[in-house]
Amino acid sequence: MTGHDLDALKSEIAYKIYNSSVSRYPFAHSETDDFLPVRLLEEILENWPQSDEFKTNLESDSTSLVDQADEEHPFNFRYQICLTDSKEINQIKCQRIEFWKSLKEILSSGQVIQALVALYANNLMRRFKLNNLSELFSEIRYTPRLHLLHDKTNYSLGPHTDNAGKVIVVLIYFESDKEDNTQSSFGTSVYIPKERGFVCSTGGHHERDNFIRVYSAKFKKNNAFSFCRSDNSFHGVEKVQNKTVERKLLQYSLYGKLKSSSG
Repeated sequence: MTGHDLDALKSEIAYKIYNSSVSRYPFAHSETDDFLPVRLLEEILENWPQSDEFKTNLESDSTSLVDQADEEHPFNFRYQICLTDSKEINQIKCQRIEFWKSLKEILSSGQVIQALVALYANNLMRRFKLNNLSELFSEIRYTPRLHLLHDKTNYSLGPHTDNAGKVIVVLIYFESDKEDNTQSSFGTSVYIPKERGFVCSTGGHHERDNFIRVYSAKFKKNNAFSFCRSDNSFHGVEKVQNKTVERKLLQYSLYGKLKSSSG
C-alpha cells in the first residue's frame, strides 16, 4: 500500500467510528455495519494466515486461569496472532506479512485512536476523573493491541468485564466458513448480573447461571462491536452447539493510562 492509500483507509475507518451510535445500557457499547472499507476487507480475507501460523490462547500465554493440560477447555478452541507483537506477527510467512504490518499501522494510527476515544469520551472522562475532552488526549497515554483470531465450535467465554487496563475494545467480524445465516448470534453477547449492583474490577470470568444475556451482536462479515471497558461491562461468547462454525475476527484492545501514573 502507498502512503496515500494508508491515509485514505485511516480516514474512512475514522469516519465510520465518529458516526457510530452508542447504546448506554447496561454499559456503553456500539455496533457498526460495514466497518472497514470493502477493498481492505477483501485484502484481509485474501491474506488470511495459515492455520499453523496461529497459536491457541493457552499456547500464547494470553490466559493463565485454567488447567494448561485440559485439551478440551474452551480456550483451546480459539487461535490467535498478536499483530502488535513482533515475534507473533513474524509467524506469518511469505509476502502476506507486509499486508498485516500495513493493517497494524492503519488501526494503530492516531486518527483511529482519536475517533475511538471521542466515541466514548463521556465514559472515559468519568473513569479518569477528567474535566474536558482535550485532557483525554493530553493526559492519557494510549496503547493499542491487535489480535487476529479464529475460533471453532467449542470456544466460549463466560461473562467478564475484561482486563482493567483496557479502555476500549473493538471486535471486527470477518466471516464464518461453515455458517451462512448472517443473522445468527455468534457475536459478542452482553450480560447483566442477576445480583443487583454486582460489579467486577478484575476482569475474571463468571458462571453464566449468575447472569442474564440481554443482547448478542450479529456475527456477519464486516460488522463491528465495540464497548468501553468498565467494572460492569460484562460480555462473553456463547458456546456454539450442534453446528460446525469457525469464526474469523480481529480484536482491537486499546489500553489507556494516566501519564502522571508511576510505572
